[in-house]
Amino acid sequence: MRAALRVPVVLMTVVIGAAGAVSCSQSSPEPAASEPARAAAPRPEPSKTRTAPRAADLPKHAVAGDKRPSFGAAGAMADGYTGKSFLTGLAKSWKLKLDKPVEQEMPDGKKRTYVHGRGGNGLTVSAGYADHENLSSLLCRTGTKQTGGFGFLAACTGLNVAGVDHGKASSWLKQAKQETDSLYARQVAKTGNNKEYVVSGVFTSGPVTMILHRAHDKYSLRILGGAVA
Repeated sequence: MRAALRVPVVLMTVVIGAAGAVSCSQSSPEPAASEPARAAAPRPEPSKTRTAPRAADLPKHAVAGDKRPSFGAAGAMADGYTGKSFLTGLAKSWKLKLDKPVEQEMPDGKKRTYVHGRGGNGLTVSAGYADHENLSSLLCRTGTKQTGGFGFLAACTGLNVAGVDHGKASSWLKQAKQETDSLYARQVAKTGNNKEYVVSGVFTSGPVTMILHRAHDKYSLRILGGAVA
């Protein structure tokens, strides 16, 4: 997997190898949310003209959705890293069915390749390719009350790209869930609106950045490549 492969071959191989089974699913509807939350819900990073934030300036703990950090466009996680073996294993382990690769136009007019997938258990995943070849983003979603859902998110942090400290990523995810759940409960108690939206502190390891979103009854774990200066 050292050399970059042509996306059509790589992605179709993943689809076939997984018996057709990752959405950080762009095609799935966002969880119900209040009007401010709808605008803040996770979506593809739109433009390379945005300035990537410095890691030191990113929140270390959970914040309300209106204070969420803004990232630059995701870049390749590593030269030649397609994520093929990881996606195949994730799909097999969590019984996900991957769709065929599709191109989606971003707000800036540029196109990115995505592979979306979902399981009958409500888990969804999307893999994004900024340059149509190398993996640049991973979005994993699950319901807050979904059996095994947290295990699925933990599996997504196991992305086998060189330089990621998986032990720290796993510990971070546990803390991120606790903090987002706690802040979410406080926000609901304060506003009386059970459709609040909060995000965790940001974790950076090697070439990737991770952040956990909670909107109403849905968790969304986003993993981005090259989005922090």
